[in-house]
Amino acid sequence: MWFMNKIANPIVGWVLRSRLHGLMSASLLLIAYRGRKSGREYHLPVQYAQDGQRIFILPGQPENKTWWRNFKDEIPVTLTLRGKTLGGQARLLDPQADPQATQDGLAAYLRRFPALAKAHKVRTETGGTFNAGDIREAAAAVSIICVTFNEGSTP
Repeated sequence: MWFMNKIANPIVGWVLRSRLHGLMSASLLLIAYRGRKSGREYHLPVQYAQDGQRIFILPGQPENKTWWRNFKDEIPVTLTLRGKTLGGQARLLDPQADPQATQDGLAAYLRRFPALAKAHKVRTETGGTFNAGDIREAAAAVSIICVTFNEGSTP
């Protein structure tokens, strides 16, 4: 973890903010947010899936990380997405309170990264769609952050 936080993430963040962003920005973006307890500003490169005007982020191994808990309440964020700086609002989707949004987010993420379907125990049906029952079950157990863009801030 130390290597990722102190060496790799700052280098990836630099690339995503630079003219070289095209090397990584097809699947990575830089999210900036304030910690809800510390008030510190954090910049973190994350993998994302875009579905229209929404961005979905699935923290990898959320049981080993805490950063995603900052989004339990909706908070303002700044994204560096494909070389553009955009404002938005981010929140952790609640599978009990909003199961459809959570399922939509997981489905969008798996469409973007289909190799992850197996890890989430989601079967692919004939024609490339995902099994709806598997999506429902998997969505109940994942942490998904949804970012919506501010007015006038379009990707």
